[in-house]
Amino acid sequence: MTQKILITILFGLFLSSCEEKEKLNSLDKNSEVNEWNIEKLSIRANEHLDSTKWDLVLLSQDIETYNTYSEIFQSYPLNKSPFPVAEYDYAVSSIPFSIAIDTAVFKGVRIGEYETPESEKIIDKLTLMILTNDKDAVENTMVDSRNYPYLTAQGMFKVSNNEFDWVFSASPDGFSTLLINMKLFDLRFGETIIIYPQTDKSFLYEQIKDSPNNYKDFEDFQQSIIANPKVKKRLIAQRT
Repeated sequence: MTQKILITILFGLFLSSCEEKEKLNSLDKNSEVNEWNIEKLSIRANEHLDSTKWDLVLLSQDIETYNTYSEIFQSYPLNKSPFPVAEYDYAVSSIPFSIAIDTAVFKGVRIGEYETPESEKIIDKLTLMILTNDKDAVENTMVDSRNYPYLTAQGMFKVSNNEFDWVFSASPDGFSTLLINMKLFDLRFGETIIIYPQTDKSFLYEQIKDSPNNYKDFEDFQQSIIANPKVKKRLIAQRT
């Protein structure tokens, strides 16, 4: 099952698929993700070191998938090599999107986790947007459940005059970070990041305390971003 899902993810990177979802068996299906604390995280870390708790079937599938698609995995900011983990039950999501504002185009991606592996509800943890002014700009994302209960993802944006590599990590205790072209964002101060590439290859940015989680529909979130005075100001500056 995992191999099939990973292949779907890989093809989705090229076909702009809307999301990917992973579901695996758990040793403790009654545990609540939101109840993680330092003691439970320590226990989980030790489980990963205990070979008797490893999911060897999953590891074998990962090794086979990596050998088949190693070139794709190696193209990301961080190579995704196979490694053993204790059994887990976790579903993650990656949803690409674009927003057009007059002649401006934002390419973006939403990274999140399903409320439970059986649920259809997604809890967004990061919304990353880059002003490209090019609807055909390249965006590739890989979201990974292997670090459960931590959510991890990485990707790249190729715009007309630059390339942006990024790595994201969210801890179940609420501490999340995004590293993009070596700029670190502490997402406790805002889970929506907007990047504005400049002609001299530098970039400006906004960090907004907002998230699609706060809206019934993603379109409402988009309208909020479009109406944001800081975003409007940046767009005006970009045109001059």
